[in-house]
Amino acid sequence: MKKQYTGILIRVALSVVLLVLLFAIIDRDALFLALAKVDVTTYLIGLVVFFGAVSFWTLRWYLFIRASGDRSSYGRAYMTLLIGFFYSMFLPTIVGNDVGRMYELGRESDNKKTTVVSTVLLDRVVGLISLALMALLALLVGSDLNNQSNITLTVVGVVVALVGGWLIFFNRRFMEWVFGLLFRLPLVNRLEDTIRELYEALFLLHNQPRLLLTTGLVSLLNNITETLAVVFAAQALGVTVNPVYFFLFMPVIWIVTLIPISISGLGLREGAFAFFLGPLGVSSGDAVAISLLFYSYSVIVGVLGGVILLRGSVLEYSHKVSENSVTPG
Repeated sequence: MKKQYTGILIRVALSVVLLVLLFAIIDRDALFLALAKVDVTTYLIGLVVFFGAVSFWTLRWYLFIRASGDRSSYGRAYMTLLIGFFYSMFLPTIVGNDVGRMYELGRESDNKKTTVVSTVLLDRVVGLISLALMALLALLVGSDLNNQSNITLTVVGVVVALVGGWLIFFNRRFMEWVFGLLFRLPLVNRLEDTIRELYEALFLLHNQPRLLLTTGLVSLLNNITETLAVVFAAQALGVTVNPVYFFLFMPVIWIVTLIPISISGLGLREGAFAFFLGPLGVSSGDAVAISLLFYSYSVIVGVLGGVILLRGSVLEYSHKVSENSVTPG
């Protein structure tokens, strides 16, 4: 019982420490400088739109969760995703958010851990593919606006890589050949059962065309909504850029920030904004300000997720204390 108490107390302490650390690692001076010239009304509209994007993301993941046989509610999935945003503040974005979701949902799900993991992984892959397709569509629609061949090559390359990888990964014959080689390795062969179980869970979800079509459409709505949040962030700073550019550049920027070499994508995201918006006549200072303002939406969502995590940990601890304070008879 002491170990149980210790584990819960550690989670409470960790929640508090991370919330404090969050405000310590943010470049507050740069953020406050950007906020100083912000139109508050436009900024708040962007924040509302961003929460709408989070709602669409939750719906996409929730559809995968339900298809896996898990009976978790949409509300539970929403709160778990908010907590995932909190984790992503302290880890490489894709790692923090996904690990947070896997851990938090896995604690309460009746499904096997591999099934929970499969919903997060497939949700992430569908999101990436829809991002790349949106960038390709924006490239076609705004072809007269884009004269940078490197952008075209990047977008097309990402689309080919993701779609090609999807087709190869879900080719059973090819994967059996890969597994045959993989499980000959001394350490990997110990995980054969887990890896095969995870692959089967992924294959089961992927083998549902209606599910993939629905989640793909929801993912497109998520991407469009989140891009609109960036447009509002730029407008809040008084920066005027044709919105088509954001629909072209943002998918690439998001994919760049998923590279797990910085905490929460900090630095990568700001550099990407400056790189893509610079040729459009946007100063590096304004480009970074847009990035930080957009990032502040994630910070607000992450703080809310941290509060939810802290509250849940405190309630769990209180419940355990009350259970053990009741004596028989």
